[in-house]
Amino acid sequence: MLRYLLSALLSVSTVGLFSTALAPSSADILGWWNAATVASGAASGYVASRTVIRIEELDESGLVTSLEEAETRLDWTKPTPEAVVVNAVKNGKDVTEEWRKRYAKAAKDQAKSGADGNSAASGKGGPPGGFDATPFDPKYSRGLSRGQPSLVNAGVEVPYVITTDAGPVEGIASFSGSGAAFGATQRWSKPPVFVSSMSSTMRYAYQDRMLFISGMQIEGETSILFIKRRFRMGFEFSDWRKSAR
Repeated sequence: MLRYLLSALLSVSTVGLFSTALAPSSADILGWWNAATVASGAASGYVASRTVIRIEELDESGLVTSLEEAETRLDWTKPTPEAVVVNAVKNGKDVTEEWRKRYAKAAKDQAKSGADGNSAASGKGGPPGGFDATPFDPKYSRGLSRGQPSLVNAGVEVPYVITTDAGPVEGIASFSGSGAAFGATQRWSKPPVFVSSMSSTMRYAYQDRMLFISGMQIEGETSILFIKRRFRMGFEFSDWRKSAR
């Protein structure tokens, strides 16, 4: 019995030593992170031609009370690619025309905002500064700090904090054992107005040595007066093409 116990203890100790030996160094993590940032920067001039959207409203217990799904594609025949709503369904009802009107109004408002010089900080519309922060975006690399990595299954998880104008964004980036970035989860300490909490999960994919966000899920809770609503939004991005802009 003692022989088997000693054998088991030796096996556990050996595995522990082996795992420690395989743990990436700080230099490894820095190299992986820098490579992912460079690959992400190389993809900055590309846009997803196809986007699949899923919007859910949830009750306090987490059950879905409303479901809206849609697909959009970019029309590349225009001087500037325009989003076209292919189809949209809400709770089993076709709402494609409603979505098309919504997108047409958004495009008109953005064009007017750009002409008036009142677009977002990026100059091209989009979310306010800080709420588009992701771990490998070169734009936020100077405000990013990393914590101690940990081995998880066959990969490595690295905690991080991004300092932005909208407050700190705290998250965990996931790498494969070979150093390829494949995911991240994060939350905003100071969510947008009327949003009491907000977090996101991202999936990454490599294409021609460029790093793209292939999928994203955003969860949060809105709070207006005494009314609170939970939401979950999912996005699948594909068919990446270089934009002429």
